[in-house]
Amino acid sequence: MSRGRRVRPSLFPVNVWPPFVDALVLVLAVFVLLMMIAFVAQRGLIGRLRDRDQDVTRLRDEKARIERRLRALAPRASFAIEEGKVILQGEVLFDSASDALKPAGERVMAEMGRNLASLLASEPDQMVLVGGHTDDRPIHARFASNWELSAARALAVSRVLIRSGVPDARVVASGFGEHHPRAPNDEDQGRAQNRRIEVLLVPIHAVSSR
Repeated sequence: MSRGRRVRPSLFPVNVWPPFVDALVLVLAVFVLLMMIAFVAQRGLIGRLRDRDQDVTRLRDEKARIERRLRALAPRASFAIEEGKVILQGEVLFDSASDALKPAGERVMAEMGRNLASLLASEPDQMVLVGGHTDDRPIHARFASNWELSAARALAVSRVLIRSGVPDARVVASGFGEHHPRAPNDEDQGRAQNRRIEVLLVPIHAVSSR
């Protein structure tokens, strides 16, 4: 009896190519999908960056426009314009450790108030922030701290602005004490620069929920 020819077993007893091809197609599909997602995300990021650049440009133009108008409010040598703020040195407006405006200082602020009232009429989304600042020397007066003195001075200036026509709903006063100096407090010249009132326009939504 002759033996039949021995059949050598196949390495792959079943046809693996269809599942392999399916898996490869699936991998390629996932890769293409990820590439599309990345492309869309990149387009979105570019769009957001472009919008942000436009917002920054618009804010810069708005700041420059308001600063030009603020310069018209401050033609006097005792005023300075810095970063969109009108800065008035404290000695022009107040005696040392006092929150009572000098007569000359009151006239200056009344003139500014009239100009600000006209400016705000054409800027309905802006309001006036009055900030009081001091140097770092302790005071020995009726105020317990430089912060209280700076707040009282800001309120005194705000009252004059309101009497001069600025709507009271569009004025906010704040005291900063010695905590935001313009110059070092290690010499008299620097301290003099730090004793000041700052008047600036800010968006209403920045200080109010309106």
